[in-house]
Amino acid sequence: MTFNWNQTLDFLERRASFSPDWPVLYESDRNREYSYLELNQRASALAAYLTGKANLQKGDRMAVLARNCVEYIDFFFAALKTGIILVPLNVRLSAAELSDMLRQTKPRLLAYEEVFEEISSVLENSTIEKLVVLKKERSQLALKAENYDAILETNSGRLSSPVDIQPEDPLLLLFTGGTTGPPKAAVISHRAVFFNMLSETISWQLGPKTVVPGLLPFFHTGGWNLVTLPTMFAGGQVLINPTFDPELTLKQIEEKKCSFLFAAATMFRMISAQDSFEKTDLSSLQFVMSGAAPCPVSVMEPYWEKEIKFVQGYGITEGGPNNLYMPWYSLSWKEVKEKCQSVGKPFIYCQARIVDENGEEKKPGQLGELILGGPVTFSGYWNNPDETKNTLRHGWVYTGDIARKDEDGFYYIADRKKDMYISGGENVFPVEVEKIIEAHPQVQEAAVIGVPDEKWGETGKAFVVLKPGESIVPEDIKKYLGDKLARYKLPREVILVDGIPKSSVGKVLKKMLSEDN
Repeated sequence: MTFNWNQTLDFLERRASFSPDWPVLYESDRNREYSYLELNQRASALAAYLTGKANLQKGDRMAVLARNCVEYIDFFFAALKTGIILVPLNVRLSAAELSDMLRQTKPRLLAYEEVFEEISSVLENSTIEKLVVLKKERSQLALKAENYDAILETNSGRLSSPVDIQPEDPLLLLFTGGTTGPPKAAVISHRAVFFNMLSETISWQLGPKTVVPGLLPFFHTGGWNLVTLPTMFAGGQVLINPTFDPELTLKQIEEKKCSFLFAAATMFRMISAQDSFEKTDLSSLQFVMSGAAPCPVSVMEPYWEKEIKFVQGYGITEGGPNNLYMPWYSLSWKEVKEKCQSVGKPFIYCQARIVDENGEEKKPGQLGELILGGPVTFSGYWNNPDETKNTLRHGWVYTGDIARKDEDGFYYIADRKKDMYISGGENVFPVEVEKIIEAHPQVQEAAVIGVPDEKWGETGKAFVVLKPGESIVPEDIKKYLGDKLARYKLPREVILVDGIPKSSVGKVLKKMLSEDN
């Protein structure tokens, strides 16, 4: 008799059996709580539909284009139960970018929130066989899609046949960028999700009294693996809302007695900028943690003034992303402030090393590449063996980030992945933007860098060389890019230049662009 991994991996099923009425999820826009039992019944009904009428099999892909909502949670746990692979799609991307994601992953089903119904161009030449509309409000829809509420009402919750789930089976395909090309789909296994939940529950000391707003979107690894799943796993309650609302966040912290916040620096700046920030009771917060980009001290200080430990963490999609964190509960206030630029120490089930070009360990204080290992890491890139070999070597994830470790074992990120910058918590890879600019018929060459921005942390600045004899203005290039990229990828500034500095071998010297401009 073989061991049944399903019972171990499907924690929602287990939670529903011994704490069925526990309020694990609160949906703000509907003002409604959901218990473990109700969520499990919803996910089971969806799983029955997927493996029955929709005829999806283990290993097939299903995509979701939606903001954070309970329906998204249903699709995740249905994937957990059936072995179907969930492909979250970034709602901020252009139609062309979404089409490329569908081309890479070839899903058979697409579930979309009604507000995103203008997606007909995305479906052209795709593998989508079935459409499911979420949060339907209108009586007429332009696309022929099944209504999600009707699916829940008409399915019994029993699978047509048992599905054998193994730890290494893929559960999520999460898109992440790369320094040499467009976004790639990182394969996140059932094993990685399980150990990320367990690792954070222990490392962050989560439990049944944990209450936390889920501020990150579900198309990011942080939306699932940094807040939602570990908190639900630990027996706490997650508060979700379709979009980030800083005023609502403050209100929830006070009314729901939230335990902590995790967000990008930009979001923390927006929260503290609210008029109500000073008078809101934030005493329930044990800590707040920033990730996704280096956080300026100026962002931390308003929280410190309210006696809230503001610390930083580090993680990447390929790493789990529960990789490094500041252990706030064991830090004095003096240490919090002295080490405020540190991203902490490894989570309990994550290993971290700083190595040189030959993989040799660097000494404390020395710079090297940060690499990550352990059961929390990803399995590779979907149908992309070359990029997998570049990133995943001998069981270690090579982050491309340059870091150092101090004598106390705290890690510091000295530089980030080559050329990448982060705008409003979103990774932007210049090569992707540059290729589209260079496709303009009047452009000869382009180089894009990230520059500091008060609101977004960083924004793009494009340097463009026109073809001989051509004459256009920067606004023409901005208009050209308008419908080809997500808004956060659009360069805020376009500079026309006579040439772009290069090395002796023709490599663009972006450091010179940063220093001279």
